[in-house]
Amino acid sequence: MKETAKLILSLGLVCAIGSLALTQVYQRTKKPIEEANKRALEESMKLVLPSETATTEKINDTFFKALDSDGKLIAYAGQATGKGGFHGDVKVLVGISADGKILGVMVTEHGETPGLGSKATDRKSKTSLWSVLAGKAKKETFPPNAYLDSLTGRPATGFKYGKGKGEVNGVSGATLSSKAILRGVNAVCKAFKELPKEK
Repeated sequence: MKETAKLILSLGLVCAIGSLALTQVYQRTKKPIEEANKRALEESMKLVLPSETATTEKINDTFFKALDSDGKLIAYAGQATGKGGFHGDVKVLVGISADGKILGVMVTEHGETPGLGSKATDRKSKTSLWSVLAGKAKKETFPPNAYLDSLTGRPATGFKYGKGKGEVNGVSGATLSSKAILRGVNAVCKAFKELPKEK
């Protein structure tokens, strides 16, 4: 009986010390992680919003408004989560002009398979080895992605997935990822419709 009590006491002590250590690590890393996430969001917003954006202001949990140097509203940036990717949810950031057109779409967080699902999610520069060796490789600030770019310039009214007229055709081999992205974009479009518009 004494051995059992010692074992229980030892395990309890180990669990208490482990819990205390994890709490300390969480407290010390919480603020730096929040700051890093904030910086990453700001950098992503620069890519989906017009270049004349001087400042952004948070409106609600979904939207930020973009203002020019005179304080005039020029666009919105909305973020949402698309459920049902191949490896979980996909977070998107959508830039929308003041008149309701999509300026750009960016996936800010995903766990999709590199080389497959990432064809729908990632924006990667494509440069040839020769241009790199010749020193002529240009760094693209907003690399292309055919699927994400197919939404640009369209009204932010929501989209249907498919191959018909007006529908959005996904990436072959990345159907679940494509649909998850579209769900996220549609969530932003729905919230945009309900957003009180400023003049």
